[in-house]
Amino acid sequence: MTQDDLPKPSSGERVASEESPGVVRDESDLTYNRILVPIDFSEHSRRTVSYAMRTAKRNNATIYLLHVFQIPDYVIAPYANRSQNSAELQSQVDVAEQDARENLESFALELSKSGIKVQPHFRVGYPFDEIVLMAKHFDVDLIIIGSHGRGGISRLLVGSTAERVVEHASCPVLVIKGRSPRERLE
Repeated sequence: MTQDDLPKPSSGERVASEESPGVVRDESDLTYNRILVPIDFSEHSRRTVSYAMRTAKRNNATIYLLHVFQIPDYVIAPYANRSQNSAELQSQVDVAEQDARENLESFALELSKSGIKVQPHFRVGYPFDEIVLMAKHFDVDLIIIGSHGRGGISRLLVGSTAERVVEHASCPVLVIKGRSPRERLE
């Protein structure tokens, strides 16, 4: 599997939607043939993929399974006092990328064994940008995305990927909420 040949997002450029997301014009708009499912391999991703599988089966749809490998900015920034050299950092990034590719293939194989048509895609970049680009490139009918993943404190600083996708996607977006704190305790 190679990096998909899609247009590169412009740094700082906002992606504008072509129409209001989630507007259902007629009954035929409720048929989903191409479903984009971004995953980050978190526990919540499994719930999201499970929901996408049920939706795909009902619609005989193809799932475009997407993982965006994001290299942290601090890894590629030139720090003079870092304790590791660039070869060591590159080796760590390569191992992490290979692990992500294998996890993506595992998810895709699981879907395929369940009778789902699936196309796995691996991208390197920023999740929000890559998700919106993929949705547009493949003219997907629906994006099914988890409400949260591995984000942590970065969500507070830059907003969640799901929120940004809902705002900018040109197709409907279904956000699968995580379990509430009460559900996690039970």
